[in-house]
Amino acid sequence: MRMGNMDGSFTSQQKQTLVRRLSVVVICSLVLSLCAVLMSTSLGSSPKAYAATWTQIWSDEFGGSAGTGVSSSNWLYDTGTGYGCSGCPSGWGTGEVENMTTSTSNVYQDGSGHLVIKATKSGSTWSSGRIETKNTSFAAPAGGELAVQASIQQPNVSGAAAAGYWPAFWMLGSAFRGNYLNWPGIGEVDIMEDINGLSSEFGTLHCGTSPGGPCNETTGIGSGQHACSGCQTAYHTYRVEIDRSVSPEQIRWYLDGTNFFTVKANQVDATTWANAVDHSFFIIFDLAMGGGFPAAFGGGPTSSTQSGASMNVDYVRVYTAGGSGGGTTPTPTPTSSGCSGTFTYGVNNTGSSSAQPWLKPCGWTAGYVILHYIAPGQAQQNVYTTYNSSNGEWQYSVSGVSSGQVLQYSFTYQKAGLQYDTAWYSWTHP
Repeated sequence: MRMGNMDGSFTSQQKQTLVRRLSVVVICSLVLSLCAVLMSTSLGSSPKAYAATWTQIWSDEFGGSAGTGVSSSNWLYDTGTGYGCSGCPSGWGTGEVENMTTSTSNVYQDGSGHLVIKATKSGSTWSSGRIETKNTSFAAPAGGELAVQASIQQPNVSGAAAAGYWPAFWMLGSAFRGNYLNWPGIGEVDIMEDINGLSSEFGTLHCGTSPGGPCNETTGIGSGQHACSGCQTAYHTYRVEIDRSVSPEQIRWYLDGTNFFTVKANQVDATTWANAVDHSFFIIFDLAMGGGFPAAFGGGPTSSTQSGASMNVDYVRVYTAGGSGGGTTPTPTPTSSGCSGTFTYGVNNTGSSSAQPWLKPCGWTAGYVILHYIAPGQAQQNVYTTYNSSNGEWQYSVSGVSSGQVLQYSFTYQKAGLQYDTAWYSWTHP
């Protein structure tokens, strides 16, 4: 409707009418804007919440020269088809078929700030790479948070040519290092996995006992397949946060800043959660070929699988926020008699060829206690102890120590949500 006189001027009545209509328009616009905000708040996208302040405690930007291996200060190479310990399963426990190597044909820096892990086939044999951080102290402090993040391009291969490819960015509880037989109780957090070139993201927590148990092993508590458009052709950000500042505690998975999956502590029993989550971790990157996970989505590798695809990593960074510390493992000063310090410890003589190391907290409750020991002629063992409520001691029985022989031992324990390592001690069997 046109308003105004022929000369473009307005009468007093017309001006009042125009003002009223403009006011209505403005109010309606504001209401619509407010509604849009409210709808965005209540119905909008998933949260992108990070802690207000994060402190970066570790990183690798992979800035080495082209064709060089990874930093020996930061990384350990896993080689072969498993950890090789007595009782350890082959195929890295998952049925993988590749041979992991230290070769720069499989693991190298590209000179442009990227780590490349490449799977190659020679004849009928697949080779690839798997590396672990030397640092095993990445932990969410009690009352605080841990974030582990990497920028990754998944292998750029799809369809039949991708059958069997299994890239992964994940963490294991530090108690696994040197033991290898305590999975899944020590906890595994899979930050990013994809299989068979599906351009997907799977986030998973492994915990409890296997098979079955509170965490449905060997499947674990997982997000299921989450679409990851473009993740094979470009770098995307994968992040996990362990949050001990909330109750119940949480683990949150993020893809490009968007939280797509969360596991809460009350989904399992308190002991399972503490053993799996409330301690330190180390980080792993690997590109596997074949195994149980790819088999669940069609299988592979096959004769059609393409050799030479790679998982590329731009960076990996670790952060902590809040809490009572930064996830380190300080060494406390113990007392060897009485119980007036942090803890007391010792070894009970339980037979002609056996002994029972023990640790007793002094006035506090341990979340867990791990015994590390070396008996004569044996490799180092790392085992969870059992709590004896009658005397307040954490104990474990060791065999193979005869009269006059020396048992070396130490402990790792959890106190107030942090993990501590004791010194090494010696005991001579009488």
